Amino acid sequence: MIEFVPIDITLHKNKLVELNTQYLSWIAEQLMEYYSIDLISILGKSIHQYAIESVDKFVSFLPPEGFYYILQVEGKIAGMGALRKLYDNIGEIKRMYIKPEYRGKGLGKVMLKKLLKRGSEYGYSLIRLDTGPFMTAAQHIYCLAGFKVRDEYPESEVPQEFRDIWLYMEKKVHVNNR
Repeated sequence: MIEFVPIDITLHKNKLVELNTQYLSWIAEQLMEYYSIDLISILGKSIHQYAIESVDKFVSFLPPEGFYYILQVEGKIAGMGALRKLYDNIGEIKRMYIKPEYRGKGLGKVMLKKLLKRGSEYGYSLIRLDTGPFMTAAQHIYCLAGFKVRDEYPESEVPQEFRDIWLYMEKKVHVNNR
């Protein structure tokens, strides 16, 4: 059974730190392997420390500004995904991540569908995201869902050191007000 658990920072802080540490560690490994970019040097701290400190920023991913889910399969954490408000009608997908042992089972598509549906309900007519060039499976899912490549957008939180290799995408969404 697939379940989307809305984040409660007080209940899920440790799980969020763990998931974000895994997610950011994977990104750091890929950046080093493909581009010789040292994410830890850019951050100026360990991945784990950065994940701990960034959890407080996730408040902007929670209602009424957005939403953040832990994805569970058969009661076990399989991933996460969030959408935050950039402007009144523009949202941004953040921290969409499926743990390696759950990849290839369609969970990324399920998470994306949930985020897009909720974004539509929040009144977002345009959804943006950024993705690493090595995230080819995610890019495939985004393209199948109708996302198109676009120029970098100023609200992206991608560090300057690798903005030129990153991909930026967006999709127009039919608004389905709650």
